[in-house]
Parts: sequence; structure tokens; C-alpha cells
Amino acid sequence: MLQEERQQLILDMLKENQAVRIAELCKQLRVTRETIRRDLYELEERGLLKKVHGGAILNKTNEEPPYAMRSGLNLAEKEVIARTAASFVEDGDALYIDLGTTTQLFAKYLRGKKNITVITNALLVALELAQHTDAKVILSGGELRSGDLSLSGPVARKSLEPFCVDKAFIGVGGLTLEKGFTDYHVSEAEVRQLMLKNAKETYALVDHSKINVTAFVKVAELTDIDVVITDEKTPQPLVRQLEERGLQVVVAELISKG
Repeated sequence: MLQEERQQLILDMLKENQAVRIAELCKQLRVTRETIRRDLYELEERGLLKKVHGGAILNKTNEEPPYAMRSGLNLAEKEVIARTAASFVEDGDALYIDLGTTTQLFAKYLRGKKNITVITNALLVALELAQHTDAKVILSGGELRSGDLSLSGPVARKSLEPFCVDKAFIGVGGLTLEKGFTDYHVSEAEVRQLMLKNAKETYALVDHSKINVTAFVKVAELTDIDVVITDEKTPQPLVRQLEERGLQVVVAELISKG
């Protein structure tokens, strides 16, 4: 078992039980106490848990909010990012769209695009496309995550691997200059990595609340993304620094109602 997979399992157990003990983790994960202590130390350094005598408790301030809650956060910014991202899609494109509240909105704005094919691991994205567009939709297999209705894991990766697309559109949990693009779940990050590798052009939809945030697992280096689409609240110094690293940064402007 890879270290990242083991640490994700530790976090999953914490979220379910609110606390874990080193002895139980050793038994469940079949590793030494020293290995578990190192894992807990690294997770505490990332702010994801708090070590206590004999184990650890969850640091709830660093959990990813539930999908239903996230869908209502920064909605105006997500809408304008989604609308702007749709302008990069051309008739006849083959796309990968992953799960996320912004990518779900993006799918809605693809109405009017002709002869596009979308491969996705997100049930809510597939539903938006079915309701609002004429796109051909290919839904991956995989293990269903009930919280955000996404499909991930080995079956998802195997079902997505054959496809080579024109453009991939992803959401992420965080973006920093030091760590690049990060997210909260190993299995979902692995799916994103696969589709970024299989796309000619790569786009990250990142609202300002994800800026200078480091989530649990790396999704991509800065050099793996061609275009970052963000909103006006993203600090201009960071925009310039991203551009200096070779990324195209598109700042989507809110439409004034005045």
C-alpha cells in the first residue's frame, strides 16, 4: 500500500470515528507503530489532524466541506468562471470534465455546443449535460462516493484510460506556487491525473477561495496545466507569478448588475 493511500485511509477512519488509536491503525493497516507515528506526524504538519496520547483526533477545520455546502459557496464567482471556461470549448471537441461544484456549472454552459463528446466520472455533471445539452456523454465506471456522486478507484481509471481528449477541465481543492494543484482525496486525484495526461489542453477552474490552500494530495504540478481560470478576487501578484511560470491565467470578470 502506498503512503498516500494509507494516510487517506487514516483520514477516512478519523472522519467516521472522530478519533483513532495507534494500536488499532497498526492492526488495520498491517504496518509498524513507527510507520503510523510518521504518518500521524505528517498529517498533523499538514493541519489535517491533531496528535494525542496513543493516537489522533480529527482537525475539523481542515476537512473538505460537504458537496451540498460547497455548491452554495462563492456562487457568483463560480458561475462566471464556468461561463468563461465554456468559451474555450469548440464544436466537435472531445472533453474530460471531472467532479466539482464549478465543473458542474461549467457543464450547464455547454448548451449550444455542437457535436461535443464528454467523458466524466461525475454523475451530477452527466445529469447537467443530459438536461441542458446535446452532448454525447460517456460515464466512467468505478466506486461511487455518496457525498459528491463521483466515481473513482481502479475501475474508474481503467475505464477512462483509453480516451484521448482535446481538452480536460478539472476542479481542485487548492493551488499554491510551492505545491501546485492539490485535492482532498487520493482516488479522485488519481483520476484527474490520468485525464490530464490524456488531454491535449488542460484547464483548471479555481475560484479565489482555493488560492494559497494546500489540500491533502498533489493533483498536478504547475507545468501540467495550460490555463487557469479564476475570478477577480484572486490576488494579482499571484496571477503574475503564475504567468511567469508559463501558465495562461484568465481572470473572469463578474457582470455588473448596475
